[in-house]
Amino acid sequence: METVVQALAAYGATLSDWGVIIRNGKATGVNVVVRKGRVNFKSTGSGKLLASGPLEAASVERFVESFWFWEKS
Repeated sequence: METVVQALAAYGATLSDWGVIIRNGKATGVNVVVRKGRVNFKSTGSGKLLASGPLEAASVERFVESFWFWEKS
């Protein structure tokens, strides 16, 4: 999970204790789940899988840049 936290920090975001991505003090509605060496991004409302990839910073970067069009700060 540390890989995800470090990758999110470059965008001014972090993870809550329950795995939700937080940016600017607001929950984004996306939950991060790490299982079997993969990172899954799921909707907190529906539980729908939004994206998945290997547990590496590039997967996190790819998701936040394509889903929210975030840029590194």
